[in-house]
Amino acid sequence: MNEEEIAVMQEENAALKESTDSMQSKMNELLGEAKKAKTERKAAEETARIAAEENAKQSGDFEQMFKSSEEQRTALQSDLEGLRGTIANEKRNAAAQRVALELADGSNAELLAAFIAPRLKYSDDGVKVLDSAGQVTVSTTADLAAEFKNNAKYSSLLKGNQSSGGSAPGGDQTGSAGDKTLTRGEFDNLTPFKKMEFIKSGGTTVD
Repeated sequence: MNEEEIAVMQEENAALKESTDSMQSKMNELLGEAKKAKTERKAAEETARIAAEENAKQSGDFEQMFKSSEEQRTALQSDLEGLRGTIANEKRNAAAQRVALELADGSNAELLAAFIAPRLKYSDDGVKVLDSAGQVTVSTTADLAAEFKNNAKYSSLLKGNQSSGGSAPGGDQTGSAGDKTLTRGEFDNLTPFKKMEFIKSGGTTVD
């Protein structure tokens, strides 16, 4: 092999080495880019995971807050309805007592008020008179007073119709429905059924 052939081979080797070095450099560049992309992808996945966990936590907190708020609102609404019911009953009973006092005195007025109250209803428009079926009517409390005044069932409770007490039972203090006159204490000791029976029979109470 002469010098010229050796020079040609050296040039070819140099070109091959240069090409190999270039390929290695390109491969290293591609590997670096792939590694960088993989790292960035993992970072993006981790960021997405953290964001998803945070969103889930916030959603859970919001749901709990909403549930707590609803429970509080329901409790307040229940308290408000209860208060309104109490006020309505007090207004109704006060109106029944006023009507009863126009017609009867003392404990008889209390008894009469117990019958009048179910015929009244308090609303935002004031006290309304109900019929026997519980429906609102256009009648006034004065009309209701006249109705009770003219009802023979309650006549023994009305002013001027009460017994003086002379016929109150002496030896038997059991307070049966047949007794026409009882003391307030005797009446209070009766069962609800006996009280109703006593009133219907025309009985009266004395202090």
